[in-house]
Amino acid sequence: MTKAKRTACRWIDENRRTYEETARYIWENPELSLVEFKSSEKLQEVLRTAGFKVVPGVSGMPTAFVASWGSGKPLIGFLAEFDALPNLSQKAGFTRQSPVVPGGPGHGCGHNLLGASSCAAAVAAKTSLEKHRIPGTVKVFGCPAEETLVGKIFMARDGVFDGTDVMIAWHPGDLNGVDYNSMLAMTSAKFRFKGRSAHAASAPHAGRNALDAVELMDIAMKFMRGHIIQEARVMSVVSRGGEVPNNVPPDAEVWYFLRAPRRAEVDRIWDWAKDIAKGAALMTQTKTRHSILAATWEVLPNSVLAEIGLANVSHVGPPPFTPEDQRFGREVLRSSGRQAKGSAFDEEITLPDLGKTFPDVDVYPASTDLGNVSWLVPTLSFKAATLAKGTALHSWQSVSQSCSAPAMKAGLTVAKWMAASALDFFTDSEAVRKAWEEHQGHLSATPYHHPIDQKVKLPSHTDLYGDDSLRSHL
Repeated sequence: MTKAKRTACRWIDENRRTYEETARYIWENPELSLVEFKSSEKLQEVLRTAGFKVVPGVSGMPTAFVASWGSGKPLIGFLAEFDALPNLSQKAGFTRQSPVVPGGPGHGCGHNLLGASSCAAAVAAKTSLEKHRIPGTVKVFGCPAEETLVGKIFMARDGVFDGTDVMIAWHPGDLNGVDYNSMLAMTSAKFRFKGRSAHAASAPHAGRNALDAVELMDIAMKFMRGHIIQEARVMSVVSRGGEVPNNVPPDAEVWYFLRAPRRAEVDRIWDWAKDIAKGAALMTQTKTRHSILAATWEVLPNSVLAEIGLANVSHVGPPPFTPEDQRFGREVLRSSGRQAKGSAFDEEITLPDLGKTFPDVDVYPASTDLGNVSWLVPTLSFKAATLAKGTALHSWQSVSQSCSAPAMKAGLTVAKWMAASALDFFTDSEAVRKAWEEHQGHLSATPYHHPIDQKVKLPSHTDLYGDDSLRSHL
């Protein structure tokens, strides 16, 4: 631990209350994708107060922002997220399901902690650079709509991350350490069918049923699953299916998430899905069109950065959980039918197998828009035990824990890991060069392209969740 790192870690300890107030405020004001106005403004306020210049509304998203301090190279970035999930309202610290607002949103993925920790790490790094006269630029990228995989893909397409030398990220979970896994690439898209309305009993021959087209497409997609790789995932919901049974539905819509370990495989499934939609339209004499809401790459880990991150995790240590924290964790686990074996909150550091390199790393079966960023900029990602072991993300138990004492401790700890690693990148140009050398090697084998082009329009909140969700949310 250098003097600069100790300065950063000390600043985090001294400003613990500000961090906790920020994370708690965002938790108490859960906001869905693209309408995270209070959460985004809170983080911007923290960064402005610390001396950062903040540019809001980037990439056409009112809640996206870029906060900058310093000048010149290297430019080290921190990713901040802050959106919540629908229908997960839950009181903090409760070990039984008890919503604050029935049907309301909640932080079931810990993004209240994620954004607050990234900002704390960035300000701590800035404070240390200033004190020790170390040159460089710190940037915080405020990224909305991660839960719907929208924010970073449009920011990436629009060049918001260009010029960054190293990107640093993290995500809440139930383990401590460097996240050296990949994740699934994904395309999120809606297929709409247009038919013709008619009385379903007296004049069905005059109608053309758009819902029939949706159902035929969904059946064909299920048959398709038998002929794609086993690791692929095809998930769907009928987001519009008609209003009343005695009216032939003139409009219907189905929403798909198409996932696979590699972007190229998702693209093949996507092309097949478009052909299936055309076939369904032909069979029902309806018309079809589609819109892409999001498209992500798999996450590209970087072994050079992971080694540096792991060293800082080891130097700082895991979160300082107490026996009282562990008792709370065991009670939460019992609510989901689990029993903790040993500590409920992980007190160890998980060691990744840095002997493996992409694409031979493990693949976590979920998706994130971090994938696109990781192919543009060498990226270091951490994970911290904000949840008791085995807690499912996107659950009420996760919401309850995301505003608890152990989660706050984990968030402060990961802020130290991030700040210390950033200071290594500011002072070790050779490490940054090696990280880029590894990164360019991956790009030579698999050239990156933006999976959405300039023709794809940014979806609105109602495109993602519908009008009813927005009304209940606000």
